[in-house]
Amino acid sequence: MFTWRSVFLSIFIILFFPVIIFTRQIKPGVVITSDNYGQYIDELKKLLPGSKYPWVVELGLKKGLITIPIVETKFLPLPKGLVEATKKNRGKCSIGEQNELIGWTAGYPFPKPKNALELVWNAYPDVGHGSAPDQGFFPAWFGLYSTDKFERSFEWIDYKTRYMGRTDISPTPRLNEALTRGVLSKESTIITKPHDVRGFTQIRIRYWDVNEDDDVFSYIPALRRIRRLTGRDVNDPILGSDCILDDFETMRQKINPKMTFKILGEGNFIVPCTYAEKPPEPFLNGPCHQSEWELRTLYILEVMVNDPDYIYSKRVVYVDKDEGWFTIYWGEGYDQQGRLWRANGTGAVAQKSYKEESLKDISHRNLFGWVYMNCQTKHYTVLSGDPIFELYDIDKIHSIKGLLKMAR
Repeated sequence: MFTWRSVFLSIFIILFFPVIIFTRQIKPGVVITSDNYGQYIDELKKLLPGSKYPWVVELGLKKGLITIPIVETKFLPLPKGLVEATKKNRGKCSIGEQNELIGWTAGYPFPKPKNALELVWNAYPDVGHGSAPDQGFFPAWFGLYSTDKFERSFEWIDYKTRYMGRTDISPTPRLNEALTRGVLSKESTIITKPHDVRGFTQIRIRYWDVNEDDDVFSYIPALRRIRRLTGRDVNDPILGSDCILDDFETMRQKINPKMTFKILGEGNFIVPCTYAEKPPEPFLNGPCHQSEWELRTLYILEVMVNDPDYIYSKRVVYVDKDEGWFTIYWGEGYDQQGRLWRANGTGAVAQKSYKEESLKDISHRNLFGWVYMNCQTKHYTVLSGDPIFELYDIDKIHSIKGLLKMAR
């Protein structure tokens, strides 16, 4: 029997029933693919930072470059030395008037942060241990893509040494130059491929004083000259890629007195798994990396740079809350006009690997894949590599002469 009520009921079912059927929860056991991702759109928008959504969904899933298997969240224990140093120094740290960290020796200065400044010091790569050990050796491949079209690549070897806050590799908690010169860390990088840029070398020295810029020295093979740069020169993209030195480890920009910080909130997000015994496949499908994903609670932290001469006006970073590593999983950089410009973060699962037998008792998460993206041009740079613990000669590695010998 025809009634207007039945007509309205039919229209309601047609319009709204698909939403009821196809809106599904993202949880362990779910595998999101190019065929079913439309059923998870609403959830994906909630569980991914806004800048990450186009890379994961509109490029990776929509084009069938990746699937997203959701697995149970797995927590990797903190290294023993890091735990002991954090307990030993708990309650001894404070923040000064110039944003400086006071009273810190090693470990996380604020294991239970009460405000944005305490959180950012925990996440600061040269203080926290979210993505780097006391001493690391890191060979990696960089691929540049226009959307999903491969353009070119280069390879490097990178060495980074903590001079302060050492917790697992002797001598601890600091090396001599930390006392005599206030050196916080040193990092040496050499490009090994392709031939036209092979031998490009850079050494970066970071000081503990928040008012002292980094020292940066580069050897440029085409000029056969060593050039001394300022800390501001780390704004320059590396070999035409989408990453700058201050974007490594998501945000390696030095904390200084001009900056202000604010916790915008916290939320549940899906992130590539942080731990696995077996590494995934490398980047085979453009700038997207096949990996397992897990759910984590992250702080959303705003960093106002307050420097018109810096490349970004502000950053928004997503910091792990659950596990105690304070890893920055994702970061966004805004230009001086306040527009979202660049974003970067973990693109693939981490793993354990050790070169030195004596270091096998040190648990640590290692980077395997990273993505840097220009949000305005849809240009991507991906990084794939497996950092390794190695007891190398620090004086030799952190010198232009020593690196050039390796390059030749």
